[in-house]
Amino acid sequence: MRHSRNEQRGVALVIGMIMLVLLTLLVISAVNSGSINLRITSNMQAQDEARAVAQQAIEKFVGNYANFYPTPASYPNVDYDINNDSAPDFKVSVAAPVCKGAAHQIPGRSIDCENGVKSGLYCWDTLWEVTATASDTKTGVSQKVTQGFALTFSPVFIPSSAGC
Repeated sequence: MRHSRNEQRGVALVIGMIMLVLLTLLVISAVNSGSINLRITSNMQAQDEARAVAQQAIEKFVGNYANFYPTPASYPNVDYDINNDSAPDFKVSVAAPVCKGAAHQIPGRSIDCENGVKSGLYCWDTLWEVTATASDTKTGVSQKVTQGFALTFSPVFIPSSAGC
């Protein structure tokens, strides 16, 4: 039994259409995959930037002894402009630092502290924990960073007034 040429042309058309549909699905899948990967990368970048801004806020906060003594301070909703376009990119809140411990510095590690030990006045070694939260004003991404560190205070420091 022989098939005519007209019957074969119909089969070729159907196979061609199936291949075209499969190829179209493959292209759509590749475009969606690339779009999703781009969004994932963008979200990761926003999270990294928020974490870096929160860390920067902590470093700036730690540089000022007045934030710790006599009363631990906090800074709610400070604007940060990271790309210098005069528009705030992040809102950063720094919670009041928490004193985790305080101890006399024996022996003194500086001349002033050593002289204080000789006269019965001790410098203080303290351990603190500071938490900052940065939120991106455009994407809403938020990151919280907690850091511990040590500070030395002069003999006038009163641990109980700082919550130690």
